[in-house]
This record gives sequence, structure tokens and C-alpha cells, in this order.
Amino acid sequence: MKKMFLLFAVLVVFAFCFTDYATAADLPRVMLAGEDVDQDTIPRGSRVFKRVMEEISNKLIEEGFDVKDETALTHKTHEQGRVRRNDEELIIIAKDAGVDVLVIFSIYPRVDVDATTARVAVRIEGRLLEVNTGSKLGTFENEPQKSQPLNRPYTRDDILEGAGKLAKIVASEVGLNLKGRLASLHDARGGRVVEYTLIFDNFSDSEMASVEDYLKMFSGYDTHRPKSNATNTGTHYEFWYKSSIDSAKLRSNLVKAMDKLNMQGNVSFSGAEFVVKKLAQIKDRRRQQNSEW
Repeated sequence: MKKMFLLFAVLVVFAFCFTDYATAADLPRVMLAGEDVDQDTIPRGSRVFKRVMEEISNKLIEEGFDVKDETALTHKTHEQGRVRRNDEELIIIAKDAGVDVLVIFSIYPRVDVDATTARVAVRIEGRLLEVNTGSKLGTFENEPQKSQPLNRPYTRDDILEGAGKLAKIVASEVGLNLKGRLASLHDARGGRVVEYTLIFDNFSDSEMASVEDYLKMFSGYDTHRPKSNATNTGTHYEFWYKSSIDSAKLRSNLVKAMDKLNMQGNVSFSGAEFVVKKLAQIKDRRRQQNSEW
């Protein structure tokens, strides 16, 4: 009977740590942004840029990705309609908008002229960035073999018109390229492995060791290690924590782990950063009454 009771207690402790793979990490919130600070690129406000943006977005949406619209997320907080933006500005906007993956791309038209013809070609290049961690997720470059003939003599408007006719073709190829790269963010079980930052305050070494045992038991756990660029002390600990668990489940598990360890505290998070603060318990220093005397 005693063994059965112990087995039941262990199952209760572990029950909250495991979940079905269907509740694995959140689908990444993806945002597309054009980097057009280079004067050789097609600016954000042009019809060619908009055509490329829509084609790439549609390809990703068709594959089930969660693509966010920059204007919809930032129209109340950021100046709209800006062009010739650099990557620093784009990353700040992405962080403020709360997206996970930023796709930064640039559109380069190229005119080839020979003795008889002038033709325009289009190249789209860019990179993917994990916004919360700053991790690079790879680069891409697409340039179709096809080019578009131009009238001679040609103007800048002629170049843009010719580039526009090629935009959908090259943007479609970019969308297919990105689909594969974004899909690789998910593990074989369907969960996206995320690098969280976990911060623990007011924990002793022994208490932190007990908490780490629970961190390893949480569903989706991959690895964790102390942050090399943080100040870890005897009461303050910071970890990089890789897991395919979703943020809501991770918060819930942290709260439950504190409860199982008979600790009181607060768990808060912003983006991929979680802060767990243990509340200090006030010791009773009053003289204890001994009823026998």
C-alpha cells in the first residue's frame, strides 16, 4: 500500500511536466520588412516593392505560417511611411511589435546593355533573424534567369516597370525558399525549439539545484546552461533554456514547480525572457513559550 501511495505521488509531480506534442512551442510570429537604405535598391513605397511583399507573404500564409502586418502592429506607436530604413530601425520595430522572426529583404534591379538591347533583371536578397535572441537563421538570394527587355532610350520608370513584371516570379521563388527555412525551426515533433532566457532571483544554491531538476523534466526540454554574459551569484542565476515548450506552458510549469518546492514567488515574462522572483519568508524571532514550564 505504501509503495502504491509513493508511486501515485510521483505521478502527480510529473503529470504537469509532460504534454502532448500538439501543444509544442508557439508558431513563430513572422514579419517581413524591406531594407532599402542602399540607394541601389527599390524603395519601400514603390509598387514593385509592394508586389514582392504581397507575393512572399501569400506564399508563407499558404504554408500555414503566422505572418504579421507591420502597419497593423505599429500604426499607433511608430511613424508610418518611412523609406530608406536600415536594419537597426527594422529590428527595433520588430521587437516593439512582438514578432519572433524578422525577414529582412532588399530588391536590386540590374540593367544589362549591349549594342542592340537593354534588359532589366531583378535580384532579391535578405536574411532571417530571431528577434528575441539575435540569432541569425540564415540568408537567401534569388535571381531568375529571365530578364525583361526595355525600350531604348529607357528611363527609371521603364526600369521599375520592367522590374515589376519580374517581381512576382522572383518573389514566388523567395517565398518557397523561406518556407523551407522557417519549417526547419520546428523539430520533428512539430514544435519550434526556442531559446528562452530564465532569470531567478533570491534563490540559494541548493534551491536552484532543485529548480534545475524540474527544468529538465518540463516537456520539450532540449538543453540549458548559465548565461555567459550575465552576473550569476549565490542568489541570482540566469540561464539560456532551449525547449519546444510554448511560453504559456513554460510559465505554468514554473509556477507549479515553485509550488511543489514549497516556495512562494512571482513569475513574469516578456517575449522570450522569464523572471522568477522568490519571496523571502520572514523568520519568527519571538521567544517560544514552553507550556511544560
